[in-house]
Amino acid sequence: RISPDGKTIEAVADGFRNAYSFDFNLDGEAFTYDSDNERCVGLPWYEPCRFYHVVPGGNYGWRSPQLSQTWRKPPYFADVVPPICTTGRGSPTGVACYRNTLFPGPYRGNFFIADWTFGKIWFVPLEKKGSSYAGKPEVFLEAIGESGFAPTALAVHPKTGELFVSIGGRGTRGAVYRITHERGGPASVLPMAKRSLEWNAEAAKEWVKDATGGDDVLKRRQALELMLRWREKLGWGQWLGDAVKPSLSHDDALVRAAAGRLAVQAAAPIDGLTDIRAQLTVALYSVSDFPDYSLKLALDVIESKLPTITLESKLLATRVAQLALGDLTAPETMGTVGEGYSFRRALSNREAERVLRAVRSITNNGDPIPPATTSELDRELARLIAGVGHAAPKLDQQAYSTGQWLVRHFSKESQATEDFHYLAAMSRMIPHSLLDVDGALTSPLLEMGRKMTIQKVSRDRHWPLRWEEVVAGLISEQAYLSGQLVAGVSGSLSRPDYLPLIKHLKTDEKTRQSLALRTIRRSIDHPWSAGALALLSPLPLEESRPTLLNLWERGGLEDAIVPILAKEPLAEDGPKFVVGLRSVNPMVVWASALALNKLPPQKDQFEVVAAIVALRRIKDEKAASEPRDALLALLKTRTSQPLTDAKAWAEWFAKAHPELAAKLNAVDGFDPAAWKKREAAIPWAEGDAVKGRLAFTKATCASCHDGGGAIGPSLVGISKRFGRDDLLTSILQPNKDVSPRYRPTRIITTDGKSYLGMIVYEATSGVMLQTGPDAVVRIAGEQIESQKLLETSLMPAGLLDKLSDREIADLVAYLRSQ
Repeated sequence: RISPDGKTIEAVADGFRNAYSFDFNLDGEAFTYDSDNERCVGLPWYEPCRFYHVVPGGNYGWRSPQLSQTWRKPPYFADVVPPICTTGRGSPTGVACYRNTLFPGPYRGNFFIADWTFGKIWFVPLEKKGSSYAGKPEVFLEAIGESGFAPTALAVHPKTGELFVSIGGRGTRGAVYRITHERGGPASVLPMAKRSLEWNAEAAKEWVKDATGGDDVLKRRQALELMLRWREKLGWGQWLGDAVKPSLSHDDALVRAAAGRLAVQAAAPIDGLTDIRAQLTVALYSVSDFPDYSLKLALDVIESKLPTITLESKLLATRVAQLALGDLTAPETMGTVGEGYSFRRALSNREAERVLRAVRSITNNGDPIPPATTSELDRELARLIAGVGHAAPKLDQQAYSTGQWLVRHFSKESQATEDFHYLAAMSRMIPHSLLDVDGALTSPLLEMGRKMTIQKVSRDRHWPLRWEEVVAGLISEQAYLSGQLVAGVSGSLSRPDYLPLIKHLKTDEKTRQSLALRTIRRSIDHPWSAGALALLSPLPLEESRPTLLNLWERGGLEDAIVPILAKEPLAEDGPKFVVGLRSVNPMVVWASALALNKLPPQKDQFEVVAAIVALRRIKDEKAASEPRDALLALLKTRTSQPLTDAKAWAEWFAKAHPELAAKLNAVDGFDPAAWKKREAAIPWAEGDAVKGRLAFTKATCASCHDGGGAIGPSLVGISKRFGRDDLLTSILQPNKDVSPRYRPTRIITTDGKSYLGMIVYEATSGVMLQTGPDAVVRIAGEQIESQKLLETSLMPAGLLDKLSDREIADLVAYLRSQ
């Protein structure tokens, strides 16, 4: 909130991710529409797009990058304001309350919210619920046809009552639409409730009355918020405690939160609280000042057998305990799965023992009983156990019994995301507590991929990264578990989702490589990544070559395959190394140039063209000296010319081979005239979405945009915001309009290695670079020689070259079906 003169600025609420717009309803309350954490789809902490009531002092779960990179507090945490409703995946933009009478009654005072990704405008009718509201979203308008519709903002005309919608952005078609009601009533603006945040002594008397009782829960919360705002002017006395006390145990969570903040910040006299919910509410907002007291209270509540203590109070107590232990996310876990399963400070043995004792008590000492309480409470008890982690080496027996309780959450019917949560928690535990004698841990590890497929759980960029960290954490110190997994993988049909397990098995390297090769060979049509092929690199080429050549025909893995083939180059692979020269990764260019230098020259001049273009692209910098020298050596060998820079080579080539000179200047190799001619003959109306899935894989789109391989943007809903022409342009000319979010970074290290990918975490100590769908490289700051954000896209050009006209029509039909 900023005053009109700009001199007073205050935070109203925080914890949003990307709240793009907001508006006020007729009660004068603020609402906003916030983004999902789309790269975490399939993970336990994923949250869809959320429509929020903005409450003063409220926190909405998203954490600052100084605290965590991807993990967010779940909406059931006591210190988080839950959403009114969710709308699934999308990209929230405009928000507008319909404060007019042109549209009929159900629309008046309710909200329109816009989703850019899926080309939708939602309508959310609200009804009062306690001091907030409830509502279910309905699709008001969505895109059809070929033109594309990506809404960016909404506005209600104050005089006519018509709804205006703007669309466009990121290469999509721009326009403004007017939506009216042909039988609407006379247009007039609906009045908003009069509210003031200014100090008023007479009004203050009403605040006290409203906060003390009455049936209007909204007024009660607003009164508590105003009392907190003007606490210094109100003066203190027992009356303040009397006004606050009843609200500390109120059934409405937002009223309790407002009362808790007021009680703590105003130091209200609230001695003698006997209600457990009231005590926990005060502890929640004073935990930083009284961590020891808060922890004792919370753990006493967790293990209490009193029937008067509700499951809701136990859930609240787990959150108070987490905060008393320093809250979640140890600094060393930033950017990893441990963000949501570790505490910011180290626990003493006494604290660890006390936590485990409380959890063992509520779970009946690990005996085989059903889940202790509710799914949410079980989830947070598991998080408490994970937070203890390796802090209690002398407490193996206690940790073992809690580990046995955790594995009982796995079953054929359990949700894959819930399994992931418990596996993640267990990956942080004392290794000895996870001895998997009965296979209860082996089964969910082997079945995770299949279960996600059956349950139709989508995956996005961060899923494979976090899954591999979980697997590594569970297997790292457990040879027994590794042995069971080797038997499980070897004794069944290999599946692509076994690869992360294979990479971390505690067995000999030859066994791992053989299992990896068998897995890739048997699932050759899977959208494999460069990280998967890295497992094949140490194998003799005579074993891996047939599989590599099969994968080459699919395309999309050139940067991974070329360096492997370059170890023992064959003449028949010459064209593949020419492709490697076109890579934006200097290390792939280097390997390709060295390989070509060992082979006889090709009959055409395409390797010379590719080498000149590569030389032009590689800057004259120390870290790129070896690729540059290899290119110069190749050009001198092929042409016998003593030139040293790209410009001179280009000028020489244009004179020596004028018929090919245009190849040096082609942008992405794209010929607009040739494409326009071809496009006219494509049978668009005959496109088959089912067959288009095959074309999607053949064009290697699946490698970067599908499921867990989503290093590129999600294509879900793409045809709603992009018309066909815009969609084809983005495929044919990937470098024409690259979103800053998807521009790759090239890092060259002090030992001359080059890495290309997307930065997923960056700090002064170093970076984490995602180089493929399931591959992350951690590079220390002192090892970085140079770091540059490229203007180009990771998406290669020419993806449609291998498709027939009919396959292109099928591909577009498939994309439109998403």
